[in-house]
Amino acid sequence: MRVLSRPHGSVHELTARMGLLHFRCGVSCILLAVAVLTGGCQSSAGPEALESVKADPGAGSSAPVVASQSFGSGPARIDIFLDSSIAGSANDYRDGAALAIKELGAGQLTLAAHDLRAPGVVVADEVKQSADGGTKMLIGPPSLAKAFADASSKPPAMLLDANPVASAVAIQSDEIGGAIEIASYAAGAGRTKIMVVSTRPLDMAETQRLRAGLKKNGVQLLDIVTDPTSADGVAKLARLGEAQAVLLIGADAPKVAAPALRQRGGLEASVPFLGTYVWPASAYGEPVLEGSLLALIDQNSLKRISGRFQQTYGRALSLEAAYGFDAVAVAAGIVRTKGADGLKPTALRASSGFTGATGTFRFGADGHVERRLAIYRLSGGKLVLQDAAPSGF
Repeated sequence: MRVLSRPHGSVHELTARMGLLHFRCGVSCILLAVAVLTGGCQSSAGPEALESVKADPGAGSSAPVVASQSFGSGPARIDIFLDSSIAGSANDYRDGAALAIKELGAGQLTLAAHDLRAPGVVVADEVKQSADGGTKMLIGPPSLAKAFADASSKPPAMLLDANPVASAVAIQSDEIGGAIEIASYAAGAGRTKIMVVSTRPLDMAETQRLRAGLKKNGVQLLDIVTDPTSADGVAKLARLGEAQAVLLIGADAPKVAAPALRQRGGLEASVPFLGTYVWPASAYGEPVLEGSLLALIDQNSLKRISGRFQQTYGRALSLEAAYGFDAVAVAAGIVRTKGADGLKPTALRASSGFTGATGTFRFGADGHVERRLAIYRLSGGKLVLQDAAPSGF
C-alpha cells in the first residue's frame, strides 16, 4: 500500500500535462526490453505528461501520405489504420508504433500501417483484407470500430481512443480513470471519506464508472456534486465537513471550485484536494491548492522512449506517439510470452496488465484502460513527487 503522508524521492517537477504541454527530454533513451506481467510488455513512460497534437493538423511528421507501409519482418503481423478523423496525429501514432516494432519486436512482429487518407482507398475493403489476410491484431481510431467489428475473422482490436466498444479495448486514459486512481490512493492512506465536486456535467456512464471504481477501491463516497448552486447541490455539500479529501473534476475546478469550497466553510485546511492531468499547470500556484495531490505519469519513466523518439524522428514525443507505441507493445509482450496464437481478445484483458510507454496498465472487463500513476503533491506551486507509480496491480 502506498502511504499518503510519506514523501517519496526528490523534488521532481512535471514539465507537462497530458494533452496540453510538451514533455521535452534531452536524456538518452534506455533500450526497452520486452517483458510482461503475465502477458504484457516492458517499457516505461506515460501519457499524462505528453502533448496532444490533435488540435494542430500541421503537427507531427511532414512525410507525404503513403497508402501502406511495413515495419519489421516478423511472422506475426499487426495492422494499424489511420484516417482523416486523426489527421493531425496520424503520423505520430504510426511513428510511435513503428518505434515499438524496432524496440520490442524482437524479430517476431511486422507492423502494417494503412493510411486511409490516400487516394482511392476503400476503408471497408482495407480492413476486410487485413482481417482475412491473417493479421493478429487491428489498431485504429474509433471511426473504424464498426469496420473492426464486422471483420469476419474477428482478430483482437484496440482503439486509439478512451472509449471502448464491445468488440475493442481502448488504449487512451481519461479523466475518470485518473480520478479513480488518485481517490484510491487517498483511501489507501486512510482518507476514505471523499466528496466529488465536478465543474462539468458527468454523463450516466461516467458517473456509474466513477462510483464503481471508487467503491471497488475502498472509497466511501459522500456524494457527487455537479451543480453546487442548486438546491440539490447545496444539500449534498452539507456533508462537506465529513470529507477527508475532495476530488475535483473538470479543467476549471482548481480555480473555480477549490476557492469556493474553502470560502464556504466547513472544510478543514488539512483536507487535501485531489486532481488529475486535467488540472492546468497555470493553477498549480493557487494558494488554496497547496498540499493538493495529483495522479500523473511518472516523469522518470517518460525518458525511456522520449529520447529515442526524438533521435529517430527529429521531434518531441507526443501523447499520440506514446499511445501508438503502447498499442504495439501490448502485442509484442503477448507474442513473446504466448506466441502469435496467444494474441486473442482475452489476452488483452489479462488482470496482471502490461507495462508500456504510458506506465503500467491493464484493460478492464469493459475495455477501459486502467493506469497506475505517480502521486505528486503541490508545494509552493510546484509538483513534488510523493510516491512513484506502482510497477503492478
